[in-house]
Amino acid sequence: MDDPSTQTTLVLTHLSKTLSLSPPQSTHPPATLTGLPTSHTGTAYLFLSVSAHHPRLQIHSYPAIHWARAYISNIPTPSAPISLPSTQETSREGPVIGLLSDALAGPAVRACVTKDLLHVRKFLAILSPVLEHIISSNANANSFSSAPTTNSSAMDLDGPEPTRTTTTTTMQPLPSCLLHGLAGTLYLLRLIRHWVPSSAPLVCGAIVHVSEYLLGPHPWTCPSRSPASSESHSHSHSHSSPRPSPEDTRGTTHGDLGIITQLVLTSPPLAASPALKYRLAGLLDLQLPNGDWPAPPPTSPPTSPNSQHPQSGIQQSSNAPLTPDQTPTQPEPPASPQPPRAFASGPQGLVLSLLSLRPFFPTLHHRIDDAVERAREFLWARAVDSEVPTEEVNLFYGSLSTAL
Repeated sequence: MDDPSTQTTLVLTHLSKTLSLSPPQSTHPPATLTGLPTSHTGTAYLFLSVSAHHPRLQIHSYPAIHWARAYISNIPTPSAPISLPSTQETSREGPVIGLLSDALAGPAVRACVTKDLLHVRKFLAILSPVLEHIISSNANANSFSSAPTTNSSAMDLDGPEPTRTTTTTTMQPLPSCLLHGLAGTLYLLRLIRHWVPSSAPLVCGAIVHVSEYLLGPHPWTCPSRSPASSESHSHSHSHSSPRPSPEDTRGTTHGDLGIITQLVLTSPPLAASPALKYRLAGLLDLQLPNGDWPAPPPTSPPTSPNSQHPQSGIQQSSNAPLTPDQTPTQPEPPASPQPPRAFASGPQGLVLSLLSLRPFFPTLHHRIDDAVERAREFLWARAVDSEVPTEEVNLFYGSLSTAL
């Protein structure tokens, strides 16, 4: 298996199968534009990556970069920037600005394939309403934190703070997670910076603003943790996870570790942030003796409007110290089977993220190594246990992530 020629043959076989089963299309119905993990946008990026690692490889008589261009060429570019909910709207999910947003992923991959700064600027133009909101929120947060603390009662009544209050109450926090939120935005910005080095002066400002927002007082949120997420999934499938997600506040795709990972990989000096180190240490503290992490609770059925909190439809990831369990505020529904976890919210994704973060947290090396070793032992024990139900062959929710 270590023979390079064998590996190349396997890569060629699977790429040929991809071309045969899902060839480039001349048109793309909106329902098929589901972002980087689940659409031809991701297939274009797959062939782009292969072209860098195997530049001489020919698939169906053409190099991989030819197929990357073929897959991305007919994916439509949005004609307008991303729209944020107005102050009059009550959005349950908020904007999709992560990896599941084809409005962002398509232009990002097109920029990477073409190396054209025009497409980089198009990506930033589509993102501009989000950046404007972030810049405004960051400015409000900075002015609030630098305001004098004396006569606080008088300031609350008569001072300039109403501007900040209006900003925070008229719109939900932007989603933060990898699939739906700003961690995914950071990934796409980092992707562009890597494949189009000349774009660094264009994207660095956006990276700074997004990172500052995530490190600020804004809560880390994910639409998949919303009580309404399973309800909205039925009529907004193209902007949702491949299946309704558990209320995972820790994992790589929906939770805190994915956000920490993108912050640090995009801007390594941020690893010195005490807040990020504290969050990472807290996630390590949660590991169980058997090497797993506590499973998130099953997705609850949508609650009645009378029982929902009127201010927000998104469950927030607490900024308080992390605890192994969370006491429910409502009576627990009848037990239901736990959904598969795997890379999405299981130890597989946590292990991969911890390995990528390890070089940037030298004081946590021993703890990360111990956590990874115990998690691998747990995963191996499950893989060879004949009594464990067989998982589907799926990267996000199945056995492929264990192999990875």
